[in-house]
Amino acid sequence: MNRRYFLRLTGLAGAALVALPSLGFMSTSIKEAAIGVITKELHYLKLDKKGVEQFVDDYFKGHYIQSSLKTQINLKSCYYLGVDANESRLLSKLVHNYITSTDFFMNRMDESKTVKYIGINKAYKMPCYNPFSSFYYPPKVS
Repeated sequence: MNRRYFLRLTGLAGAALVALPSLGFMSTSIKEAAIGVITKELHYLKLDKKGVEQFVDDYFKGHYIQSSLKTQINLKSCYYLGVDANESRLLSKLVHNYITSTDFFMNRMDESKTVKYIGINKAYKMPCYNPFSSFYYPPKVS
């Protein structure tokens, strides 16, 4: 084996190590990444899978993520790197919008019930269920 042949093999192997994971990154849709982020962040809740998918569809209909390549790459990167919502404002907004669009607060934040998607929450058009209201907390036992 001569030096040129060795360098070619090494270069091809290095390129393959970089290219193969990026193919997986690019093949993942933004919808799959968003669903993965929501289910990872809210892993302790029983989420309705079809409801999460419907929320992502509704959320992306009128959202700037569809037109911003930078934001799409950011969302996919956060999904693949395992970034949580505390470290990313984009993920925090996504998870916040999902949880306020469900029946979680109407069910008094009961983690044993399945969380179902109701409809996209539009804060300026419809009232929101206030999660900090004393109505939703269980009564204090004396």
